[in-house]
Amino acid sequence: MSGLVVVRLHSPGGEASGAAPWAGAVLRVRMGTAGSSAEVIAEAGHVRAGTGALPEGDEHCAVNAEAAPENRRLACADVLYGTRPRPSASAARWLTQLAARHPSCALAAVPLAQGGWLALAGPAGRGRGGGPLVVAAAVGPDQPLLASCLHAWLVEGRPLAELAYVRPLRQGAAGGRTAAGACAHSRRRASAGLVTS
Repeated sequence: MSGLVVVRLHSPGGEASGAAPWAGAVLRVRMGTAGSSAEVIAEAGHVRAGTGALPEGDEHCAVNAEAAPENRRLACADVLYGTRPRPSASAARWLTQLAARHPSCALAAVPLAQGGWLALAGPAGRGRGGGPLVVAAAVGPDQPLLASCLHAWLVEGRPLAELAYVRPLRQGAAGGRTAAGACAHSRRRASAGLVTS
């Protein structure tokens, strides 16, 4: 999953505009501070025709930095991520070196061997993250769209250090796609997951 990612934010339990079948990988999470939260939907893949962007949202280029280290898209990516879980010290070194080599990167993230993800606001996101931070203990290593959700948090002007929790949600009660007319209650009921088509 490398390329354009669209992230939409809305209030918990609210419906995202332009509901339609998902065209690619999707991750839906609830994230926020101790006193507030927002639901965030990250979609990667083909942009759906006729989908209106929400006023509160983010479009960016996300690239798997492990898949092709020589990939030219690394130099212009807003988000860089790894997919191989690493021990904390190794992950911190990898992120720091990656951010230094790619100054246009606003956020880099990699899963940790002991669970959760290590995230670093890169040079383009300075002042909104500090050093590498462990986040999203409930999000598995197979969900690289988490990095895009974290980027949307930065775009909102919030530092990573302010992020109190990230809880994954599922698109549909059975883990599949959510139909355009599906009820909001079943979406809120579902627990964790990454949905792919």
